[in-house]
Amino acid sequence: MEMREERHGGVLTVGIAGKLDAASAKPFEDRLLGAIDAGERQLVLDLAQLNYVSSAGLRVFLLAAKRLKSTKGTVVLCSLTDTVREVFDIAGFLTLFPVYGSHDEALRNL
Repeated sequence: MEMREERHGGVLTVGIAGKLDAASAKPFEDRLLGAIDAGERQLVLDLAQLNYVSSAGLRVFLLAAKRLKSTKGTVVLCSLTDTVREVFDIAGFLTLFPVYGSHDEALRNL
């Protein structure tokens, strides 16, 4: 898994590429929770290049959402591939997160 970051005003975008599984979930968790603990309150998670997510990866999304909720922050998802969208749907996560078709749309709605 690879991560990239971009800043758009007060919004941090974290793009994820490759596989988010048990081996890569911890670095992803450390980065997201570290950003939240450092004061980030608006996150866009761009999943356009993510081609696999396991239950360990889903757990990280949930942890970030809970941490941000406690600080009145927001996390949104964008550009889910069909495979990743299906996993989020089966897990019931599409009801937990705002999901947008593109990064631009996600930014406009924050």
